[in-house]
Amino acid sequence: MEKTRKLGMTLTTKAVVLSLIVLTFLMMLIPVYQIGKNHEYRIRIANAKETIVQLEDMQRTLKSEISYSRSPEALIENVVEYSLQYDEIDPSAAILVAKAEV
Repeated sequence: MEKTRKLGMTLTTKAVVLSLIVLTFLMMLIPVYQIGKNHEYRIRIANAKETIVQLEDMQRTLKSEISYSRSPEALIENVVEYSLQYDEIDPSAAILVAKAEV
């Protein structure tokens, strides 16, 4: 008569098999994690580039507003709008003031 053997796994064998299964799943998750991080970084870079473009547009707008505000047309417009009185400054008095400040 032949004796049948029971194939039983010891506790250490079960632990090794379970740890191999867990490690296999973890190894499969690493590329998914990297893809997710790369996507996140690409979104951040795109947002940063968009912010840079917006800031450059604002800078150009502000520069144009500043250059316009220095123009004679803007000076006349402000005088009319705020009912200001425009007085000429005596150049000799300006020189004296400048000398007094120095």
